[in-house]
Amino acid sequence: MSFTFRASLYLLALSLSFSPTLAQTQSVPNPTASSEVNDLAAALGAAASEEEQERLLAQKKVLVNSSLLAALKALATPYVQKADYALALRISQLAVRIAERIGDRVGLGNALSYLGFIYDRQNLPAQALDCLQKSLDIFEEVGDKRGKTLALLRIGRTHQSQRRFHQALEYYDKSMAISLETGDKSATAMIFNNMGYTHGFLGNDELAMELYQKSRALSEESNDQETLGLALNNIATLYIDSGRYAEALERLQRSLKIIEEMGGGDKINLAIRLQNIGLVYSRQNRLDQALAYSLRSLKILEEIGDKFGIANLQNNIGVIYKSQELYEQALEWFRKSLQGYEDIQLKWGIPRSLNNIGDAYRLLGRHDQALEYLRKSLQLREENNDRFGITKTLNNLGRLYQDQGRYAETLEVSRRAAGLAEEINSPEELWNARERIGRALLAMGQHAEARQNFLAAIGAIDYLRHEVAGGGQQQQSYLEKKLSPWHGMIALLVSQKEYAEALTFAEQSKARVLLDALQAGRASLSESLSPQDRQSEEEHRLRLVSLNSRLTSEMRRDKPDRARVTELREGVEKARLEYEDLEISLYVAHPELKVQRGEASIIKAEELAALLPDPTNAMLEYVVDDDQTNLFVITKAVGQIEVEVQVFTIPIKRAELAKQIESFRVQLAGRDLGFRASAHKLYDLLLKPAQALLSGKSNLVIVPDDKLWDLPFQALLNRDGRFMIQSSSISYAPSLTVLREMKARRNRRKAEPSGPALLALGNPALGKETIERAALAARDEKLTPLPEAELEVKSLRQLYGVSRSKVYIGAEAREDRVKTEAGQAGILHFATHGVLNNASPMYSHLVLAQGDTNEDGLLEAWELMRLDLKADLAVLSACETARGRFGEGEGVIGFTWAMFIAGVPSTVVSQWKVESASARDLMLSFHRQLRAPHASAKQKATKAEALRQAALTLMKNPQTSHPFYWAGFVLVGDGNSARTPRP
Repeated sequence: MSFTFRASLYLLALSLSFSPTLAQTQSVPNPTASSEVNDLAAALGAAASEEEQERLLAQKKVLVNSSLLAALKALATPYVQKADYALALRISQLAVRIAERIGDRVGLGNALSYLGFIYDRQNLPAQALDCLQKSLDIFEEVGDKRGKTLALLRIGRTHQSQRRFHQALEYYDKSMAISLETGDKSATAMIFNNMGYTHGFLGNDELAMELYQKSRALSEESNDQETLGLALNNIATLYIDSGRYAEALERLQRSLKIIEEMGGGDKINLAIRLQNIGLVYSRQNRLDQALAYSLRSLKILEEIGDKFGIANLQNNIGVIYKSQELYEQALEWFRKSLQGYEDIQLKWGIPRSLNNIGDAYRLLGRHDQALEYLRKSLQLREENNDRFGITKTLNNLGRLYQDQGRYAETLEVSRRAAGLAEEINSPEELWNARERIGRALLAMGQHAEARQNFLAAIGAIDYLRHEVAGGGQQQQSYLEKKLSPWHGMIALLVSQKEYAEALTFAEQSKARVLLDALQAGRASLSESLSPQDRQSEEEHRLRLVSLNSRLTSEMRRDKPDRARVTELREGVEKARLEYEDLEISLYVAHPELKVQRGEASIIKAEELAALLPDPTNAMLEYVVDDDQTNLFVITKAVGQIEVEVQVFTIPIKRAELAKQIESFRVQLAGRDLGFRASAHKLYDLLLKPAQALLSGKSNLVIVPDDKLWDLPFQALLNRDGRFMIQSSSISYAPSLTVLREMKARRNRRKAEPSGPALLALGNPALGKETIERAALAARDEKLTPLPEAELEVKSLRQLYGVSRSKVYIGAEAREDRVKTEAGQAGILHFATHGVLNNASPMYSHLVLAQGDTNEDGLLEAWELMRLDLKADLAVLSACETARGRFGEGEGVIGFTWAMFIAGVPSTVVSQWKVESASARDLMLSFHRQLRAPHASAKQKATKAEALRQAALTLMKNPQTSHPFYWAGFVLVGDGNSARTPRP
């Protein structure tokens, strides 16, 4: 079991020793007692001093009886749940005095037992054991088996909190013997829960799970909802540790619902549930969701002043910031956490923060400090015998030694980490260790063993990705930052000149989630929902629509209220997170959808040949690693059937490559006349190594990776000073396997779409036209009218024919119209504003007219993804529609990703903010080329060639010769098929 979850379970276990059945407590004063007794109990609880309590007792001696003891117990319970221990302690001490005064031995035993429980919560073990032992003696004296069961359970819990696990188990066994004898199922369920926690901490996770499941079954049988919630939470923590995230989230959501149904008064356990849900999202790399849940949990713990919980959450939040590569912010949270652990002298919490501080220093390049903190963390974790913590610190040390090129030391600590990860069944830590072992062995020339370790790491990640909670986007997020084993395998095979096999692993590392979605078909979540679930989903969607509409309206005003815009943006983001959270929970509730996800085979060498119709074609696939980039070039010689795969290793660090690409893109997007030096430099870096193989190739298919998706290869300048597009048509693909699937889907299509050849929307009405029309209106978030876009789509109607096209402008260019009519169109064309959302790319949107009150006029990428489209081509003639978030391995998560899932094999999108007039001219020329006979053949031009010819036309015009005008639009997907519109 991981230390992260042990830490949260520590909080949880403090509440495990109190059972409503055993102690007969309530969260409100005892309903069986008279109102007069309850009033007195409340007055006594509010008394500021012992003297004032005595005065009240003297006034109403007749009420000093066992009913008052029960009322005081009930009065103290909510304060315990809120961690207001000072007040709970004062009330419980009063109960002890009253029990002694009236000679109620059973009442005294109960009061002492509860007082010991509170002391344990305050981490005062000596006082706790003193009270609990006195309580046990009394119950043995009077023969109260129920009280004895509870006292033994609480003594065991106190030993457990001090990590005296074997003593704890001794007392649990004694308590269990009595509960079984009396047939108290609720008590037995609670004891099973505590025993499970203890065995989990001892590393006996299999036995712990068995005990938790027994606790769950018994608590369900006895309808003990509180214990059931605790058992479900504990089961979830074990599932998280073993990578079973969907099952963990389902248990946590059930557990959270129990707390809510019980009134939500148990603040500590509410905070723990929220924290653990956040940890599931953190493991799946859904960092926005993880942070939202963690902050909710932290707020509760700060309100009740729980110092341990606060330190724990501060550490978790630091981990999230570290995952976001915000290392300085992460350090701040880790330091707060360390201070918190030190303040409460929690010896197993301190090394946790030290470990994370050390890793943050490593990521900042401060290796000496990193080593100091990691070694200290390892020493303390070894003293605590915290096997999971030791594994994590060893893995971080392995990362540090690898960064320093100290491969022998990397191997030593990583092998130890791998052994421990296997012992404790932690697949996450296991693949990390195996990957580093492989890297170290590769550097030391031990290729056979390196291969075994890379394959083991890949196998573990493949297993884990199928355990992710939620749909395709959640799987995609999980895979990010976990591709290093594939990259290591590629480097190994390239070093051995096993290029074809290396290409197979390159393909395995790309577009896996997209490939699964294409292979599985369209599994509709909504079709599996109950009416209540559908209603909930629709309510969340409409709330998002409403907030989006209000935000858009505010932004379209002549003078938007900045404070209002900020408020609405925050509201939209919150609603998006809630909608995504709901969708994930619905996937968890309907695991049958998971089975529908397919497993497509990676493309084989003989299938590669089918993607190269003739020797004038070539395919280029890039794999970007931290320190180098590999370029795979696939060609086919004249008269040959089989393809040839060559690999060129480009020695450039990932960060430097990204810097050069972004600089070049900014130059082009800003119409900088000094772009040529950069265009030559990037050609020499990325294409010159393969220029002999590319000579005479008139069509290139490029599979980019990482920031290369932002690079307009068509604008690079070769050795002759010619742009690449002057020699070759260029299209892009997420992977060659995806390209194969898209072509296969197109070929399997039994019939052409039954609707119009063209569905085009342009210059939608955006409300009052109070904004001054600009001569060169950029299609960006300014949302100005687009007269050139309107002319664009009107011209397309003339080109395709009025009877074979549907063109909507102004108020008719509505979002609901797209959703109802796009499914049967042959070509889709949007000429409107495009707004990029870098933080949440699936919420990037095309701006349309609102129309239906249930729509906001913002056609977002996630909504496109849900459509069932049969179009062969989609053109997004808007700003930055090619861009989005770079999902490592998956490509650009945004419009093109959504279009692929919706069923469109080819999409034309833009890489920067385009200018309306030149975009109109390029688009019209592109469509004319699609319909015109190819210059060298009777067939129509391919889509890639049509876009090339359109770009060359603009290039010839001195006013639009700069790449800004013609290089911004790219074709992603199947660019080598011709589009012949239906007659």
